[in-house]
Amino acid sequence: MRVVAGRPGPLLGPLVVTLDRLAHAVSRARRAVRGLALAGRFAARGDNFTFDPDGVYTCETIEVGRNVDLGYRPILMAARARIRIGDNVMFGPEVTIRGGNHRIDQVGVPMIAVGKEPGDDTHDRGVTIGDDVWVGTRAVILHGVTIGRGAVVGAGAVVTRSVPPYAVVAGNPARVIRLRWSVETVAEHERRLYPPERRLTSAALAALAGLPVPEPRPAVTKSLTAGVQAR
Repeated sequence: MRVVAGRPGPLLGPLVVTLDRLAHAVSRARRAVRGLALAGRFAARGDNFTFDPDGVYTCETIEVGRNVDLGYRPILMAARARIRIGDNVMFGPEVTIRGGNHRIDQVGVPMIAVGKEPGDDTHDRGVTIGDDVWVGTRAVILHGVTIGRGAVVGAGAVVTRSVPPYAVVAGNPARVIRLRWSVETVAEHERRLYPPERRLTSAALAALAGLPVPEPRPAVTKSLTAGVQAR
């Protein structure tokens, strides 16, 4: 349906404004009621958990940590597998996470009719998102993927493989672009945020050593600084 904007008449204008305000009030009330109904159905949820009531959730298979914002109208679906989201995670709009999968290996049976045995972890793998992760707009994360702590998933990325901690990934299929920082800075970030028993191990830090790191910012020379100050 297309809406052609026009200027309402002097009598119709106030009525349109009133009806619009009433529609917004009804929508807010509906969202509030739906949000209260959904919140208690999540398998687990921490404090300061924000979600859009108009998203799509298989609540009973979703575990969410503290200080999490699932963004605008996400789709989080896992029939039997689990979707686990850590602390301090934020989503952009319309992120999709899909736990589980359909079997395509059965001869002589339509794919829609293929059943799965209970406990079939090969086809019913879940998704795990670590702490301090940012997932960009309309990213898609598929079953069996683990997003490492501190990672960034670019907008529109299709993540089919696990993402190392503190990596920035983008594309379809998603690939590692670089680390957020050098490994030394990652270690310092860990020291500031986490107690010793929760920090990445030396082996985990060493595994990041071969990944690209951000280009160092050019240093400002003294002559340039002096010129700026003189202005």
